[in-house]
Amino acid sequence: MTSQKQRILLVDALRGFALLGIVLAHIGGWFIAGAMPSEVWQKYQSDTASTIVSFIDGIFISGKFFTYFSFFFGVSFAIQLLQRKEDDSRFLPRFAWRLVILFIIGFIHHLHWKGDILGIYAFLGFFLLLFYKASDKVLLVAILIFALNIPNFVHEIIAFNKAPEKPKTEKEQKAEFEKNEKENAKSYFTLKKGTYTEIVAQNFKDFKFKVEFQLYSGRIFVTFGFFLLGLFVGKRKYLEDIETHKVLIKKVMWWSLGVNFFIIAFFLTVELGQLWDKFPKWFGLVGNFLFSVHSLLMTLFYISGMALLLHKKSMEKVMLYLAGIGKMVLSNYLLQSAIGVTLFYGIGFGLAGDISPAWCYLIGLGIFTLQLFISKWWLEKFNYGPMEWLWRSATYLKWQAFLKKSSL
Repeated sequence: MTSQKQRILLVDALRGFALLGIVLAHIGGWFIAGAMPSEVWQKYQSDTASTIVSFIDGIFISGKFFTYFSFFFGVSFAIQLLQRKEDDSRFLPRFAWRLVILFIIGFIHHLHWKGDILGIYAFLGFFLLLFYKASDKVLLVAILIFALNIPNFVHEIIAFNKAPEKPKTEKEQKAEFEKNEKENAKSYFTLKKGTYTEIVAQNFKDFKFKVEFQLYSGRIFVTFGFFLLGLFVGKRKYLEDIETHKVLIKKVMWWSLGVNFFIIAFFLTVELGQLWDKFPKWFGLVGNFLFSVHSLLMTLFYISGMALLLHKKSMEKVMLYLAGIGKMVLSNYLLQSAIGVTLFYGIGFGLAGDISPAWCYLIGLGIFTLQLFISKWWLEKFNYGPMEWLWRSATYLKWQAFLKKSSL
């Protein structure tokens, strides 16, 4: 295997690993991608295996793999940027058109599964274009601001310092809780038991909720921060030349792991000791900021650790399988949604809430494993995954070669 080919495979393999975390993050909540009535979760509170899975999800999965996935969107942009010809004046318009197509794919996907992130990527991709000539210093400052969710943190500080509103009475709190439960139950049971038309209508309606969640939680800022981090890493070719940058990558891995150890220990101590109520109210802001730091460091640990691991000669076969799923990342991402909707929604088997989160995790591992083998088999016969082929053909407004010559 040539050195150049191995570098490309490594980036594809690292991107493919993201899909493991993505499927686990979604299947643990039955691909509902939204709030559910409390009764759904309560029946698994005494299930030891599901409690363990919830613990693992909170530390290692939740809030980490959407950032990892986002990082590689930025890396892909950087690679395209570096590979373009100097006189290619159509690169930026073509990339913008590519984003428009991605948004259309994402919106159609959202109508069937409201957890879609492609539409958000397409929207933020236009802002990424503003940074393609930015200096390293500008990129690093922007990365810290967005990846650590500073805009949302500032908003929380302002809100905290405002004059407190009149506290709600117990009756008002109960009425608000019951209203939310009713809305959550309606949405949940529409997805679990509804017809195709009802599910699409519910997802269309929930697009507003999705936008509000992205803004008010600050997740849209975090996503963009990892776009920029991917752009920075891609432009400096850290992942394309592991050997040269091995010392730096090792430092990132060990520092991110070490600092994260203390943050996780702090959260576990507070949670197990039920100490949150004993802290002053402003400490909640510190907790939110620490979680942002935790997510950033965990993502950096995954990226650096997996890069070093897959770079080993003994991991070449594993890298080949992961590279296959990574090269078809769009097709595989959509396939995961299709499987999830089929398993848990009313247009399929309607199993949402009927299978424990622990069993769902095992199913998720099975889905990812199956995708590894299918992707490798597919790419032996075809140049692209089916959705990658459509996306590329639509980008260039010309059908691209689909079958490999050896398969003709």
